[in-house]
Amino acid sequence: MKFEVQTWTTNKLLRSISEEIKISEIKKYVSLWENMIKFIKDPKNNGVWLAAPQIWVNKRLICVSLLKTYEDTSFKSILMINPEIIYLSETQDIDKEWCLSVPRKFWDVLRSTNIKVKYLDNKWKSAILWLEWIAARIVQHEIDHLEWVLFTDKIIKKEEKIPDNHTF
Repeated sequence: MKFEVQTWTTNKLLRSISEEIKISEIKKYVSLWENMIKFIKDPKNNGVWLAAPQIWVNKRLICVSLLKTYEDTSFKSILMINPEIIYLSETQDIDKEWCLSVPRKFWDVLRSTNIKVKYLDNKWKSAILWLEWIAARIVQHEIDHLEWVLFTDKIIKKEEKIPDNHTF
């Protein structure tokens, strides 16, 4: 399956609340999950995260890379089915964010520095993860997509354009 990430101006699902995935639907989404992982691991896509609504699937499914730092090359990429943040730290941090659905732009966004997220993995096993810093930011960003929120709704500073030769 080949897909293309749609921009916020063309994809109305980015402004819809995503539907929960039911256990009876698991087989229907197996190839989608595999392709989402391949997509974010492909360096030419400049992504470390992807939510199903970004590719026209209105379901609560995200694929995220759990980076420890921006230079981390040994990170793990995982799928989260029906993810839910069950704890947000009061401590917050401002950092630059970008999005495949808002091409070539980045802004400063304020987010919690630590979160606890509950989700189902691709084998339908329940899991809870404690995430910090960049991994926490990535997961918050993607869960926002499932709730019709774009990171542009949360900017705290003026827009900046990413230079054409920039790599992530």
